Amino acid sequence: MPLHHEPEQVPKLPYRGHLIGMGYSGLHYLRRAVAFARQAPEEFCPLPEGEDVTSDLRVDEELFVRMDSHLICHSDCEGFYVPIDFPIPVYNDDLPGGCLGSSQRALAEILLAAPLLGIPLEGEKLADEVAASIVQETEDSHPYAIERQVWFTLHECLRHSIEYKCAVVFN
Repeated sequence: MPLHHEPEQVPKLPYRGHLIGMGYSGLHYLRRAVAFARQAPEEFCPLPEGEDVTSDLRVDEELFVRMDSHLICHSDCEGFYVPIDFPIPVYNDDLPGGCLGSSQRALAEILLAAPLLGIPLEGEKLADEVAASIVQETEDSHPYAIERQVWFTLHECLRHSIEYKCAVVFN
């Protein structure tokens, strides 16, 4: 695998809006959508009320059996995605979070989940108007508002990572 060299400078990134914050569980909602997109897209539905998003059997399948999802298997609180395309996450206890992800592969995974979340794409691109709409959503304005906002946040980070050849850092 080629080495990643973080650029000394990155130009001012285009701004299409961002979330002030997403609760700790936000990423788990998106992981669930990605797991369904990879395994059974036709079965995806909003999380039943009162059900724990972290106890989904499809996510468990990704974490403990397949172990090849760059988004699902990556730590949710520390670690890196680098703009190098490699098929399987790199697992190493010496890495922050124990796993290194590919920005290209993680982006492909969230693009796969976009239709399940009602996010229209033009090819693999997200229109500015759609981005602005997602940023303005509230939790009760769409059945997948949490997933969509986390999707948008990661989409912007991952596409910038690839375009500007810089890492995405979770810390």
